[in-house]
Amino acid sequence: MSIRIKVDLTNPGQFFACCGMLELADRLWPGGAEGAFSASGPEFTITRKVNPGDGDATELLTKLATCAINSTMTEDQIARLKKLLNKKKTRLTQQDQTEKSCLSKLWEEERIHLHDPFDIWIDWWSDDRAGGDKFKTWAGKQFVIDLVRGMQKPLRDAAWQELPPTRWLMEPSSDGSLPLYFDADIGGQSSSIDVGFSLDSLDMRSRTRPLIELAAFVGLQRFRPQSNQAKETFLYTAWSDPFVPLLASVACSGVLVQTMARRFEFRLLYRTKYLKSFLPIVDPDNWTTR
Repeated sequence: MSIRIKVDLTNPGQFFACCGMLELADRLWPGGAEGAFSASGPEFTITRKVNPGDGDATELLTKLATCAINSTMTEDQIARLKKLLNKKKTRLTQQDQTEKSCLSKLWEEERIHLHDPFDIWIDWWSDDRAGGDKFKTWAGKQFVIDLVRGMQKPLRDAAWQELPPTRWLMEPSSDGSLPLYFDADIGGQSSSIDVGFSLDSLDMRSRTRPLIELAAFVGLQRFRPQSNQAKETFLYTAWSDPFVPLLASVACSGVLVQTMARRFEFRLLYRTKYLKSFLPIVDPDNWTTR
């Protein structure tokens, strides 16, 4: 049984969420998985390579909802650093400053671990060689572990276990958790230019689509769009042939030439000096077929 996920390819967050779900399925199922975007409709299909009839959508979603997610920093270290970061610099003792410096160094080198059954380490935001750092959407004092766990939490709700894959990327949550802003449909909601004031500074929350945010966070570890520096845009390719994650990540960047592949271009929105969001594709009526 294949998992068929309804996807809006004009939303880069949904595209990278599909990439993330393929990565997770490949790690969950013995023998791995392969995935492809439909050439004729808004659908992404994930198929188990060995015993394809055993692919279970509920199992994949449940394992993602319940797997332990931890940082390379301990809970005590994170709590202590938060306290030091929120303390006025003039009130920091010499010991505080030394401790803050040490903890900040650990924070700069932080990695996030999704434990069994996936066992995947994620740290793409610190990758300045392959361009992963360009897609860091959170502010300097925000802790990514809090954001990721916040997006995982709604998936544990019993109602999520009843959702068909066609609704995975559409289902919203209103639990108040902050998104990672990969979902382009909410990308402009915290722009003070758009609404006249900053929603972030007032601690106001919008509805989120947690599976988009969490799965895209996973997907960006391996899957990266191609950068167009001249236009300050990024391009990703929706491949149509079934590929395992390794080949799919190459296809995503547009390196593999495929007859029915579709290419999309998007920009980042700078919501503040430090906060970014993914925006919908530049021209939804003029995507490129390769």
